[in-house]
Amino acid sequence: MKKSIVVLLLGALLLAGCGNANQASNAAPSSSQPEASSQVEEESKETENVEPEVDLVKEYTEMCIKKPESIETKESDIRWQDVMNDMGMGWNLGNTFDAIDCGFLSNPLDYESAWQPYKGVTTPELVKAVKDQGFNTIRVPVSWHNHVTEATDDRGVKVYTIDEAWMNRVKEVIDMIIAEDMYAIINIHHDDKESGYIYPTEERKDDTVAYIYQIWTQIAEVFADYDEHLVFETFNEVRLEGTADEWNPESGNAKKAQKIINDYAQAAVNAIRSVDKGNNASRFIICPAYVATWKLHEQQTIPKDMGGYPNRIGVSIHAYTPYNFTMNVNDGATSTFDAGVSKTVQTQFREIEMYYTKKGVPAVITEWGVIEKTDNKESRVEYAAYYAKESVEECQDKELNNVRIPCVLWDNGSNNPNLEAGETFGSLDRESLTWRDQTYVDAIIQNAIMAID
Repeated sequence: MKKSIVVLLLGALLLAGCGNANQASNAAPSSSQPEASSQVEEESKETENVEPEVDLVKEYTEMCIKKPESIETKESDIRWQDVMNDMGMGWNLGNTFDAIDCGFLSNPLDYESAWQPYKGVTTPELVKAVKDQGFNTIRVPVSWHNHVTEATDDRGVKVYTIDEAWMNRVKEVIDMIIAEDMYAIINIHHDDKESGYIYPTEERKDDTVAYIYQIWTQIAEVFADYDEHLVFETFNEVRLEGTADEWNPESGNAKKAQKIINDYAQAAVNAIRSVDKGNNASRFIICPAYVATWKLHEQQTIPKDMGGYPNRIGVSIHAYTPYNFTMNVNDGATSTFDAGVSKTVQTQFREIEMYYTKKGVPAVITEWGVIEKTDNKESRVEYAAYYAKESVEECQDKELNNVRIPCVLWDNGSNNPNLEAGETFGSLDRESLTWRDQTYVDAIIQNAIMAID
């Protein structure tokens, strides 16, 4: 049975003066009809006093994305640099709670295992296996839209209520992670489809803002009392899906879409902060740019934060760099870790430093990795070692202290190269709880540790 979780709003919208102007039903009288002319003049005065009709949906949208005008700065003994350092190297529970559109399932909770070759669910033993390997953060991508009830209120605003059973199951897994003294990241994941709920166009903006604001309000309510070990990521890879601009963040259309994505991020931050309880005012929130790239730094606006705690809003980055080495299995694919590959990785971290960490903006690479090809086993390990080392050594804050960039390895559970070319990122065998390439994951952890020492 579904039970509604109350959607909290920033405040009641003040609606007044809604109505349509009166219109005269008769033709305008001639000048030889003074009484009729006088009547028209009176009706005209009445019409002038009628306020124009308010677009209540637009008004709701503006409320959700409004930036706070004044912010009271608060002090905290939790430094953003320390949290980033402590998050360390991480691992993704991918293709799990982010599965979507599985209409063949009779039980919505079965979405958790629908995309996994191994049809088991997430267990404390799985979480412990990740912890024992040396990872200190687990990202839990979550898709929500298959688990919401939709309605429309009397303003015309769409209302989305998360299914209680789905929310509770997500919470159970987050509790498993927190129990291991690890960091957890949750987000809105595959709801960002062209036919879905999050899309960066003006035509879709009102519905998207309502969706983002209401989903995050409900999440913030449930997880309010969790401390800094729970990080919120506003959404995943929002982009112009289905267009020529989908994977081209530098295009003019993508840059226009980024301005809308900035509003979406502001709506998420406003929603989280509006739930005035627990640790929501100081929660770390990370926001992706268009397709989660770091390269749109000039277009990405960090949301204004009414919470008042400095440096609590950061960026979420996906960095499978360079693509031809890490993912491509078609024309242009390469398999050798060479000077060109290492230079690309080094440049990536230097730009993240320049655009974000030196400005006091936390940065988390929430997805990265390299698939195992037929001829890249050794190069794959070299790449992992170098990437992990650079994530510790390359970035500094404005005081020129080194700041770690937490890197969360993408793992979708798949080790079947026939599933989808370039998407075989299954490092952990979730059935046996063993690592398919131990040298690969060892290189990640050991080189991150050595870089610190």
